[in-house]
Amino acid sequence: MNTLIPFALALVLITVASLRYRLPPFLSLVGTSIVFGLLAGLPAETVITSITGGAGRIFATLGVVIFCGVNIAQVLRESGRIEEIVADIRGAVRRPLATAGTAGYLLSVPLMCGITSFLILAPIISHLQTDREASKTLLYCAGIAGMISYVLLYPAPVVYSMMATPGLFSGNPWKFNLLAIPVSLIILAGLFVVLRSRGIPPPAPPETTTTGWHPRAWLPFLVILAALACGTLIPSLHALANVNLALLAGLFAALLSVPGDVRERALARGTKNAGIIIFDLAGAGAFGGVIAASAFSADVTALVTGYLPITLLPFVIAALVQAAQGSRVVTATVTATILATIPAVLVINPFALVLMVSAGAFMFSYASDPFFWLLKQTTGDDFAAVVRNYTLPLSVAGVVTLAAALLIQAL
Repeated sequence: MNTLIPFALALVLITVASLRYRLPPFLSLVGTSIVFGLLAGLPAETVITSITGGAGRIFATLGVVIFCGVNIAQVLRESGRIEEIVADIRGAVRRPLATAGTAGYLLSVPLMCGITSFLILAPIISHLQTDREASKTLLYCAGIAGMISYVLLYPAPVVYSMMATPGLFSGNPWKFNLLAIPVSLIILAGLFVVLRSRGIPPPAPPETTTTGWHPRAWLPFLVILAALACGTLIPSLHALANVNLALLAGLFAALLSVPGDVRERALARGTKNAGIIIFDLAGAGAFGGVIAASAFSADVTALVTGYLPITLLPFVIAALVQAAQGSRVVTATVTATILATIPAVLVINPFALVLMVSAGAFMFSYASDPFFWLLKQTTGDDFAAVVRNYTLPLSVAGVVTLAAALLIQAL
């Protein structure tokens, strides 16, 4: 059976399960994975193996990252150091919107995870405003800005996975940033303009009268950055460049810098929150595993090449894969693998090709996207509000990126 019809039904099922029956993402995604796999003609054993394998890969990739990021944030909350960090930020930058967006944009690349940077920034960003709606706007700004750099810049995992696919890209990958950085900054500037039009009130007055720099509050972040820098610059310490080790070091630094009772409370609450997020992420991975095991990729390729110009094929495949399973790294990896087997695609300018896949990874960030649910949980918004404030802006970023790719291809 053609997999495109089961795929469309799967998206409908996810939406209905989330909106009508309010099932948690893990249950809705895993349940939909079973339905899709069986309708796509996969044996039941293959469906179950793909679900557990996909969920396991997500846990292996993001389990430590999520646990550390959530618990670092919880330690900062329990110890009262969020207020100190906010005071330091206000002393350096007076505009909350620029602070939120710039921090998200800059941190997602060295942390190699847009979700991790948001988890670390969210408790800080939410304290920049006392007005609830303004605070949510800042959270969306930080999250979207982090996704912009995470999807477009090298060596973030999305672009890196495409560059590492044999036969798809040749040349110096760092040169890609000469094009990607201007495109990302244009999108970031547009985000600032749109969000500023909402009339964010002036920054909330400081809750404390403390002055000066608070180094202990910044210790976890300094340790993370130091580990990544040492691992990158010193060959014998290359293991520290692994984001999992760097975040573990940051978490231990945070835990050792607070009293025992604070440490105990933070770990108890942080572990609970991390478990919810990790299971939601695993559900997206399960759906992606079943998609990869089916004939979905071949069916999409056959359909698109019959009706659309070959130059749009990378974008269309990436957008459909992104809508199906939500993970941008999986989208880039699966799409790059498919494109490497299609000789006609290789005539596209390699820089334009990578931008087209990145553009597709921006599109349809909906119910299958784990970050969608994280934003919903963090902001407390309903389903429609998250679509309006997150899904649509990222889709606009995808259209702008596609336009830049087509311009590069034309020139």
